Amino acid sequence: VLYSRFVSPGAALLELPHGDGGTDSASLGGHNGLGPGGHSGPEMAVLEALSSGSVPPVTEEPESTVPLCPNNVLQEDKEGLAKINTRPGKIVLYSDAGFAGQKREIWDDVPDATSWELSHTISIRVIRGGWVMYEKPRFRGRKCVLAEGDVEIDNPWTAYGENGENGENGENGEKGENGEKGENGKKGENGRPRGSRAFRIGSFKRVVRDYRTPEISLFAEENGEGARLRFSGSAEDTRRRGQALAAASIIVHSGLWLVYSKPFFDDDPYVLEPGGYPNLKAWGAKDPSICSMHPIRLGCPVVERPGEPQVLIYEAAAFQGRSFTLSRDIYDLKRLPEPALPTVGSLRVLGGCWVGYEKEGFRGHQYLLEEGEYRDWRQWGGYSKELVSLRLIRTDFSDPALVLFEAMDFEEGASVELSEALPDTRLAGYGPVTQSIHVLSGVWVAYEGPNYSGEQYILEKGVYRNCEDWGASDCHIASAQPILQVREHNLHFVSKILLFSEPDLLGDHVAFEEDQEALPEAFIPRSCRVRGGSWILFDGRDFAGEQHVLSEGEYPSLGAMGCLCSTAICSLKKVPLVSPFPS
Repeated sequence: VLYSRFVSPGAALLELPHGDGGTDSASLGGHNGLGPGGHSGPEMAVLEALSSGSVPPVTEEPESTVPLCPNNVLQEDKEGLAKINTRPGKIVLYSDAGFAGQKREIWDDVPDATSWELSHTISIRVIRGGWVMYEKPRFRGRKCVLAEGDVEIDNPWTAYGENGENGENGENGEKGENGEKGENGKKGENGRPRGSRAFRIGSFKRVVRDYRTPEISLFAEENGEGARLRFSGSAEDTRRRGQALAAASIIVHSGLWLVYSKPFFDDDPYVLEPGGYPNLKAWGAKDPSICSMHPIRLGCPVVERPGEPQVLIYEAAAFQGRSFTLSRDIYDLKRLPEPALPTVGSLRVLGGCWVGYEKEGFRGHQYLLEEGEYRDWRQWGGYSKELVSLRLIRTDFSDPALVLFEAMDFEEGASVELSEALPDTRLAGYGPVTQSIHVLSGVWVAYEGPNYSGEQYILEKGVYRNCEDWGASDCHIASAQPILQVREHNLHFVSKILLFSEPDLLGDHVAFEEDQEALPEAFIPRSCRVRGGSWILFDGRDFAGEQHVLSEGEYPSLGAMGCLCSTAICSLKKVPLVSPFPS
């Protein structure tokens, strides 16, 4: 039983008193109706409300409180405790329609975006995370939910005007006839929006940051009292015998929820972030009817620039202290000649998809590192601060497919073939035990627990005859999902080669996407990376002399490129694509 009081969603803190026997506080997001020791507790969560009205936010965190959505926590499920795996966030915002105009990348919360110059219609690509766009700075005003994917948005605020003019609603106010404002508002001309006004965004907040199971509770009475119904998934029609559910108060334990007063997700939804809503006014409703609801979930891991790997490592958290850049596998970060860093405090993955390991030599706990920012070890899902080796994933990410086998060495027995994400192997009629895996294509992440929780095991194309082959100590696999490559809007195939002045892809570099009759005289390539297609390198100008054909991949030395150590590359040419199935 969790005892608490309501706090404003903005505070996002929940006070959990110690139970009998000094039980430690735990996240409300992990509560599943089980009492101490896993025994069933009462269905009703008893909540202390300070008053029937809104409760002032907590200004000071008591000793026994924890954040409602910590970065790295354990959630309790039927299998026990499992680690919640997090993901970085990213939005690419274009100032004009058609994914054109000024491009701006957003990695985390933006308290004030009012200075951004945008047209009336903007384009947004949500790469990672579930986001809320607010009309006003500091996460206030009307909301617009942004799930992963591409979208073009006409200015949503102009329907009621802007900055108190042209028929805007007052805060918690009601829209009057012909666009009148609720309180102290001015009526716009005929109540119509001024379509030529530029889009103004107040702020952005990244709400969905991890694979925590979404959970929401609806209460029949205010202040979390009365009968309770709990949901953890989408519900397109909650009516019973034609009667709508009535909710007088709501708790959003985890996730970002869209709640509709009509079935089948019809009409504009109420956007509910994690926190408590003690009455209808708290979420801006007049009618308690709730007929459908939908949580915003994270999609599969993605990679944007697999052919341009780069990681920026800092010795302290929050991107502080000394730093250095990596573009290749590192067997032991503590043994680098210069600059050796005692610990990895934070990192930025600028390109490529990487695997971090707790120990040297690519051993220990595995952490998937997508492109993005990791302010400390909790944000990459670490069990501790140790991150000692890094490995770049070089496999082709297209057409993912794998087969899980219950028996070792692919012997007879139960198996399941996957081509898309599976949050729980039991949904496919397959148990939690996997003793061998065959990755047919693509790159996959297998998880110890359901809903992509627990230990992570990164699986590239190949065969894994037992659990030791994928770095596990036991054979529990309960969920799996592929890593996908983000496709650009421009579907034109791009063939690109990067030449480096030093071996191991170091030193100065030049990049080409077209044939080069002559390279710069002062530049002598010593290594290269081919991204897309194949190239022919010549040791003479104007495509003359010895030819060296390189397909997509990395070539850390002249020898790897098939050249003598004395060879000087002077010109290069693309191999044209003449088949729809190049190989």
